[in-house]
Amino acid sequence: MPAARKSSRNPAARVGAMLLAAIGLGAWMMLDRTDQDQDQPSAACAVPGPSDPPKYAVLCAALNRPDLPALLGTPQSRVWAAGPALLTFGPDAVAQVRLGTSVVSLTDSSTTVKDIADMPEFRPRPTTVLGHGALTYTTSTVTLGSGGGPQTLFVHDLPGATPSQADTDDRTSPGSGAPVRNLVVAQDPKAPAGRAFDIAIFRTDGQPVDDALLHQVAAAVMPTLPGWVATSSDPSGSASAASQ
Repeated sequence: MPAARKSSRNPAARVGAMLLAAIGLGAWMMLDRTDQDQDQPSAACAVPGPSDPPKYAVLCAALNRPDLPALLGTPQSRVWAAGPALLTFGPDAVAQVRLGTSVVSLTDSSTTVKDIADMPEFRPRPTTVLGHGALTYTTSTVTLGSGGGPQTLFVHDLPGATPSQADTDDRTSPGSGAPVRNLVVAQDPKAPAGRAFDIAIFRTDGQPVDDALLHQVAAAVMPTLPGWVATSSDPSGSASAASQ
């Protein structure tokens, strides 16, 4: 697949670019891996490369936490891959963790809660996370098939972001995919149009993702991140706020 081009700055393309990065799983999704090797230690985050955004390392460390399997409702799972996004558009940092049939991404995003709210095709639903304005929304994946033989990559199928003939080549065409559940949360509760953190969870077995799991992961991970502004609903985030 050729190198991805930067998205334009219109809202649809920016949202699409962020989400492509958030679950741009590339070769990870070509693997049909299970947790049969549970006796092996969980994978550490991949060392950042020279082209990885500076915030990648802190995002991956925050997401790849020992209790992540329990937060996802699969305490016997182990993390077998953790690293930066393999398909990125724009400068936003993205970390991805794979365990069992779940793939989780965390983005420090320039796409805001307000941006998502203004895009009804994502079916956004208002919610809160520790006193911060947030939205849950649904995207889907597309399977990119190569004319030279079966090859499966998964990316978000979004307005302004779906790979087109201009973005790929004549051997690649999109197909329908599986649901991805997303939760975007304003970093500052007083700034819904400011930077956000975005959690996305995709299940390779096609099962739906419970919104309660999204909230559990977000409430545990986001207060540990630089940029998070703690509120009275977020007693565990005071140290994070003090460090900013």
